[in-house]
Amino acid sequence: MKKWLVIGLCLSASINIFAQDVHYFKIPLAGTSLQGTGKEDWNPTLQNLEMPSVNPGSERWHIKHLKDSLAQLYCKADHRFIGNESSRMTAAPAPYLNRNFQGNTYNYSVPNDNDVAVSNSGKMISVQNTTLFKYDLNSNTATGTQSLSAFSSVLKNPNVCFDPKVIYDPGTDRFICCFLQGLSDSTSSATLAFSQTGDPAGAWNFYSLPGNPLQNHLFTDFPMIAVSDKELFLTVNLIQDNMTWQAGWVQTVIWQINKQSGFTGGTLQTALHTGIQLGGRGIRNLCPVKGGSQVYGPGMYFLSDRNLDARNDSIFLVHVNDTIGAAGLVVTETVLEANTSYYFPVNALQPGPSLTQQLATNDSRVLGAFIENQEIQFVCNTLDTTHGKTGIYYGHITQPATAPVLTASILGDTAVYTGYPNISYAGKGTGDQSAIISYDYSAATVDPGMAAVATDGTGNFSSPLIVKNGLGFMSILSSVQRWGDYSGSQRKYDEPGVVWVNGLYGASTHRNSTWIAELSFSPAGINSLNQSLSPEVSLFPNPTAAMLTVSFTLPATEYLSFEIFNAEGRLVQLLLRDKVKAGKNEFSFNTAALPAGTYILRIGYGEKEAYSKRFIKSSQ
Repeated sequence: MKKWLVIGLCLSASINIFAQDVHYFKIPLAGTSLQGTGKEDWNPTLQNLEMPSVNPGSERWHIKHLKDSLAQLYCKADHRFIGNESSRMTAAPAPYLNRNFQGNTYNYSVPNDNDVAVSNSGKMISVQNTTLFKYDLNSNTATGTQSLSAFSSVLKNPNVCFDPKVIYDPGTDRFICCFLQGLSDSTSSATLAFSQTGDPAGAWNFYSLPGNPLQNHLFTDFPMIAVSDKELFLTVNLIQDNMTWQAGWVQTVIWQINKQSGFTGGTLQTALHTGIQLGGRGIRNLCPVKGGSQVYGPGMYFLSDRNLDARNDSIFLVHVNDTIGAAGLVVTETVLEANTSYYFPVNALQPGPSLTQQLATNDSRVLGAFIENQEIQFVCNTLDTTHGKTGIYYGHITQPATAPVLTASILGDTAVYTGYPNISYAGKGTGDQSAIISYDYSAATVDPGMAAVATDGTGNFSSPLIVKNGLGFMSILSSVQRWGDYSGSQRKYDEPGVVWVNGLYGASTHRNSTWIAELSFSPAGINSLNQSLSPEVSLFPNPTAAMLTVSFTLPATEYLSFEIFNAEGRLVQLLLRDKVKAGKNEFSFNTAALPAGTYILRIGYGEKEAYSKRFIKSSQ
């Protein structure tokens, strides 16, 4: 990736409208399952490999025509179409890549649909279509992969599982997992799983929400979740039976749920908010605004836009103001109007045969948002009109409760297409609005991978950080490949400045796979150099032009990582992470790939540094 550009936008004005259509449901406990016990996992996966036909006049035809037209219009950097936007180089410091490792592998299903949750005690859940991957950050070990079908086997629901989401609630030290089942009005449901403890291997309480709650021949699609201090909020799209998500969309609704009942196994008290619209036109794809450094409440903010329009200037701020049953419970809708637009994203390119070279970018819906210090930051897909590639639309709303003011920017890379961003707070307290944005990327000569960019929350952005290089192009479907539909991002709540992300990369087998990474504004373990691993540690030869060896003695068997950092403390390469036996050991690696200069070899276990030593790579 060559140059990271920012196109600045200014947005203002607001209009308030109120919607008060609410339906109440009581959802009983459907079953409890202990996940630590061994279970049969048949891993049933249904994947249609054919590209749906694009008939003239159909919704798919209109979308394809729109993408093709925009791609042709903006294929060159023709600034006649830029309006009053301006470009500037980025200025904020880039994030550091710390621990990172393989997550969920290909499960004979696309798209990836990544999400991640990390507890304060170091337990992690990573989801993709259609598996859960569990990891213990304390021992740096994977603790099992499970299909969604096996995970929810207590429900005895044979329908297709898809669109998983997972979240960690720091207020209760519990996890919540949500996914959908069934693709028709008669089979559709939303499965909710609440962990009884902070251990994903423990017991979970399962509930099944109706996917056709209004009994009007609709099914549920595309869930998004967030928690307040007392409640879980779930937004879903209701789609007409036997129709696509583009053409069959009827409305987006908000499920408001008492989360404590879910954790204890009681009956869920829920409120379903419907009829959320402005001027007779429904507001589509509501993204809950999660807490930045902690959960907030009562109530919840949501964001949306006109995500299927070729170009639009409206951002919708929706607010549920109180808890279920509160006397003044109301849904408020505010529209913020932009003087410069976001755009419908064109499809991205990747290497490979021309028939499967494109990657689907879907639309410009809001994909991630958080609130901190009474300021909201959010991201979504867009077209970067400067270069004709996809970019990231970043928005910042101040005073959302009283007098919201929105400013936004389009982040574009001259070398690659970007897609499916997410964002989490990475600041360290009042006055620090720093955030990390993670995303997927690709190009005609660049295999799909993961990257991240940082913002200081005041309009400055960093250069891109490569999180995971792609190892091959994707080739599963018969035509346009499924690239998303979303990626995961969560702040480590007890470690200010640390954000965990997961997303897609193209595997060497030309399948999709998941990578998990820890990002921060400081390198892990480089602040305290030369701590002793054992009296016999030695590093030789130093300087070196080729092989470098470190000799050390372990008093007990440990799970160690060996990493190279540059002189500025930025991770260059994770060399190895594995179990090392007690006694005397030697670890060697070839430095030929390193440019001449000063580096740091770090040996660590868990989050602790065991040994770090500077070495010099000579030119010969």
